Amino acid sequence: MELTLERPEASVPLDLNPDLQPGEPGYFSGEWLEYPYDGGRRFESAYAGTLVRRWNGWAVWSCTRDVAAAVVTDQELSRRHNRVLLAAHGMAGDKLERYLDQDVPPMRWEGDTIVVDRKALDEEDLRIEPDEHGRYVVMGGHWMWEEVPVDAADTVHGVAERL
Repeated sequence: MELTLERPEASVPLDLNPDLQPGEPGYFSGEWLEYPYDGGRRFESAYAGTLVRRWNGWAVWSCTRDVAAAVVTDQELSRRHNRVLLAAHGMAGDKLERYLDQDVPPMRWEGDTIVVDRKALDEEDLRIEPDEHGRYVVMGGHWMWEEVPVDAADTVHGVAERL
């Protein structure tokens, strides 16, 4: 499957348990990782975590450092892939970097903190620190995460377990 910058027009609803409650484990992904497959939806990656709450209907979830690291790594892989696609379409230099930084903000680690560079959006960097249990809420309330069936993902990071 080759990624493109285009997103599917409409998504087929997933067969999910709508009763996932805060504190319960699940697997989470987003439309930026989605692609159409056999009349349905699949995801390049899903991440194990625990639902914390809902934000405008979207999942806000927490995860281990290893799973958070997978999100950061996947973000960088997406940036690299999109950079190549944009360059192939003739975008270059500062214009390419500005567009990329707005579309797929850079993420990096500073010690135990994830730093999301939001300068291209004229916003301060977002700092994501672990909670008292060492768990991360990666872009909860910023990205539109949803619960996905574990078998709908090509790569699964972590194991969803009850805390």
